[in-house]
Parts: sequence; structure tokens; C-alpha cells
Amino acid sequence: MLTAFIVAVLSITSYSLWLLRDEALTGSFQVSALMARSFENTLTQSLYATSQATANAISDTQGKASLRDVEADFAHTLRGAPYLRSLSLIDSRDRIVASSNPANVGQQVITTGYLPLISGPQTVLRMGPPWLGRDFAAGQTAVGAVAGVDGVSTLIPVTAPVQDDGGALRLLVALNPDYFVNQMSQQLATQVGMAEVLRLDGTRLMTTNPELQVGKTPYGMEQALRFQEHEFGQLEDGAGLGKPSLTAYRVSSQYPFVVVTHLYRDVALERWLTEVKAVLGVLFPVLVVLSFLAVRLHRRQWSLQLQRAESERLQRVNAAFVFTNIREAILITEADGSIIDVNDAFVRITGYSRAEVHGKNPRFLKSGRQDKAFYQAMWSELLAAGYWRGEIWNRRKDGEILAEMLTISAVHDSLGKVQQYVAIFNNITAMKVYQNELERTARYDPLTDLPNRVLLADRMRQAMTQAQRHQQWLGVVFIDLDGFKAINDNWGHEAGDLVLVELAKRMRQVLRESDTLARHGGDEFVALLAELAAPEDAVPTLERLLEAASRPLDWHGKSLQVTASIGVSFFPFSGNRSAEELLNEADMAMYKAKLAGKNQYHLSLTHNSTGQEVPVLES
Repeated sequence: MLTAFIVAVLSITSYSLWLLRDEALTGSFQVSALMARSFENTLTQSLYATSQATANAISDTQGKASLRDVEADFAHTLRGAPYLRSLSLIDSRDRIVASSNPANVGQQVITTGYLPLISGPQTVLRMGPPWLGRDFAAGQTAVGAVAGVDGVSTLIPVTAPVQDDGGALRLLVALNPDYFVNQMSQQLATQVGMAEVLRLDGTRLMTTNPELQVGKTPYGMEQALRFQEHEFGQLEDGAGLGKPSLTAYRVSSQYPFVVVTHLYRDVALERWLTEVKAVLGVLFPVLVVLSFLAVRLHRRQWSLQLQRAESERLQRVNAAFVFTNIREAILITEADGSIIDVNDAFVRITGYSRAEVHGKNPRFLKSGRQDKAFYQAMWSELLAAGYWRGEIWNRRKDGEILAEMLTISAVHDSLGKVQQYVAIFNNITAMKVYQNELERTARYDPLTDLPNRVLLADRMRQAMTQAQRHQQWLGVVFIDLDGFKAINDNWGHEAGDLVLVELAKRMRQVLRESDTLARHGGDEFVALLAELAAPEDAVPTLERLLEAASRPLDWHGKSLQVTASIGVSFFPFSGNRSAEELLNEADMAMYKAKLAGKNQYHLSLTHNSTGQEVPVLES
């Protein structure tokens, strides 16, 4: 019987430790995936901002007298873009003809191997392998270089098409990887893990580990194909880092790169190893003592009764030691649910003393966050299987809500009848708060606290579905601030941030609860006007938005004022338009409002089933 008991204890202990290990690895994998998603979103938005900024710079250069004027505009664009090294124009032979860095002119940058591979004129942004050097002048393609050692700098070349030039010229952008590496390093410490950015062919573009080489393909073609087939994933592998890591990756939704994050497995399991040592430090002495007693009982059968009493006494002493000193809270109840005893960890976590909880039913701890159906399902599983494990929200004595990882086990007698219930739980509130913060960072703009582009896309899909179901109109409002750049140039980014935050509050106040306001990027906002009976119903809201944007605000005694140009598209009209098409249509309408004199709105035109242009409403 003692042998069976030892085997059972070792089995249960091993299984519990395995579950705790699996839980620690799963949580770390989730953190790694969230970081990969956050880093990918930041880099994608930066590339999109680069594309928008350079597109504006190119559009501003139309009609310039010479390439020197173009170079001057490029240099002006670089002042507000720390993630850029240089802006250049290259001809059809990949030779630089104009650049923000005069030393680049005449340099030939071969772009045939840039991703994505194309045949014919370039229409999308393409990304090349990293270069050694701070710019293309005196630089070279990095193959196996160690970034960050002995002052070695790198850049990432990106090409983009130039609109309305017949394909003769293209834009060449030198990205500054140090900017993105610093951002990633602030969130992922070197001793905890590392992050890196790869092209879709597996070429390493940048990494937070200064000892790793850039310009190489560290994971082989098999993994590169996996990046191209799956948008995100995770794996547990050494990954060429010298030690096992929990790796997660996420492919950019718009550009040919993938962000890979590695959390070192030994760091992820550090707390688990501490718990293992604590459990085994108590368990093995108990098992040694019990084994010694078994041998003594076998060799001294004539004193069996005396030895049995001694064994029971030692077991009670050790069980009491574990019960008192274990870090997890323990709650023991009768079969009817009345509390028999709790340990010191329970008192510390909940704030209730033993005397206060004795004889009570644990339901007095309920926080109200879970409904009746949740507890019914929990008890059904517990009665059927004799075991339940999951997350639950309870309330401390001081009223604070805390999250617990709870395990409840039924204790049966020899006839299978339930005698007691034993509940063990940990306080996981801090981990839940951290997870929620990561989720919010990924979906909300950190400056204005408005939904970002990711959450806007989700809200827009829901609003379009709702409009079709209820046969109502949805207005997509694209808002661009007039004169915002002058505020940044004259008063600095602190004043610009104040304007964005204040205008975000004002515009949100003039919208209805059913409407959505999101920051699209820079000084651009997008509003979704839901539940419209007709397009004309949007006009009062648009006028309130114009008025809210044009009111001056005070900054250190200075009166700052901007206006807004607004473009609106509507859904549904004839034709199955996507959310992106609606945004583009609203964007075009906004530019018409700017051309018409700014500080006004323009409602988009659509087409009827005969192909004729039909005005929705005069602007």
C-alpha cells in the first residue's frame, strides 16, 4: 500500500508539475506572439507612413525646375522621419539621379532581386537585402555582417513606384534599422529574448541581438516557405540562437517581411523551476521518511501497531508542514460546501482570517463577473469527473477583484462517496492585467486613445454587415487637418500632439454613441456614421465636425487653430465594394474638399446600374 501511495504521489506530482510547465510555456508563447504582432504592426505602420510621406514628397515635386529642387524637398521630408536615412530617385538602369544625400548621386543600386519579384513596371513597394554603411555612398550589400559591432551600421533599401511619370523613375528609400531595433529593444530585454525582422525569402534585415549576422538566411528555405504559406505561427526550437527559445512569427499584412520574436525558454521556465524545487524539497523528504517507515514495519512485524501509529504521526506532521508553507492558497470544505480549513496563503491572498471563513460556503467570495451558467457548468464537471480546473474571478475582503487559477478536487472514501473538496489556487491578476495592456496597445492609438487602423478595419466590417442587415446607410468619413504641418514646424511636436489629442476629444463628443472615430495615421482621422436613414442625415454631423476642428485652442498663451477637409463615401450603393474601396473613395472626396478651398466637406459620387454618374448630395 505504501508503494502504491508513493507511486501515486509521484505520478500526481509529476503530472501537476507537467501541467504547470505547460501552462508557463503556453503563457510565454502567447506573450511572444503578442510581441511579434505588436512589432509587426509598428513596422508596417512605419513603412506605410514612409510610403505616404514619400508619395506626398513626389507629388509636391511635380513641375519642379530641376532635380536639385527635388533633392531639397527630399531633405525637408527627412527632418521629421528618424526611421529614414535618405530619399533618392533612380532611373530604369538602377542609377541614382537625385538624392537627399548628394554623395549618392551616380551610385548604382541593383534592384532585380528585391521582393516581391515583379515582371514589368513596378507598382508596389519592394524591399531589398540590407546594406553595410549609413548610406548608399561608399556602402555595400551586407552578406554575413555583424550589425552593431565596431560601429558597423546598416540600412535597408526599399523601392516604390513614382506616380504619373511613365515608369522612367522610381523612388529609392534607405530605411534606418537602428530606429526600429531601439523600439523593439525597449520592449524586449536582451536577457529575456530577442526580436528580428526577415524578408519573406528568409534574409535577416535587422535584429536586437548585436552578435547575430544580417544579410544571411538563418533558418533555411523550408522555414522561408513556411513564412510565405502561413501569416503567423509559433515553434519551440534553438533557432540558431545557441539555446532553446519560444519562437513566434507574424508576416506583415502589406509588405514582404516577417517579424520573429524569441523568448528564451530557461527564462520562461525560471519561476516554474523555483516551484519545482520547492515542491520536491518538501516531497522527497516525506517520501524518504515514509519509505524508511515501511522497511522498519516489515522488519519489525511484532511492533506493527506501534510503528503504524508513529507513521501516521509523521505523515500528519509533514502534511501540516506542506499545508502551512505551500505558496498556493488551499481551501478544504465538507461535502456540502462548508469550509473546514484554509492555509496561510489563503489568508494572505483573500484578506479573510480562518475564523471569518470557517463554516461558510465559498460562494461568499464571488465577484459577480461570472454568471450562474458558469458555476452550473463548473459543478457539473466537478461532480462528473471529480476534478475541475480553470480561471475564476473572486473578491478580496477589501473589495478588490482578483483573478485566480483554481483547481478543485473531490476527495472520496473507500465506497466512492465524496467526503471533502480541496481547492488550490494562485493569484494571476498581474498576468491578466499585462495581457490586457498588450491587447489594448495593439488595437488603440497610444496618443489619442482612439481605435487604430487594425481596430478600425474590424469596426468597419461589423458596421457594413449591420447596414446590410437593417437596410440602413453607413457613412465613411475621411478627415484631414488643414494647417497641421505648420503647427509642427512652428511650435514643435509637443504642440502638434496637443492639437491631435484635443481635436480627437472634440470630434468624439459631437458623434453619437453608435458612431466610431479612429486615428488613421498622422493628422488623418476616420469616422463611421452608422444607422443613417439616408445620406443626407450625415450632413449635421459633418458640420459639427468642421466646427469642432476649427475652434482655436490655447497652448502656453498661444492660440493654435486648424481646419478640416472632409470626404465622405456611403455604403451600400450598387456594387459590392470592400472596406478598402470605401476608404479610398472617402480619401479622394477629401482631396476634392481641399481643392475646393479646405474647411469644408465633399460627399462622394457613385454610379447607378446604367453606368451613369449620380450625385449623392451636393457638398
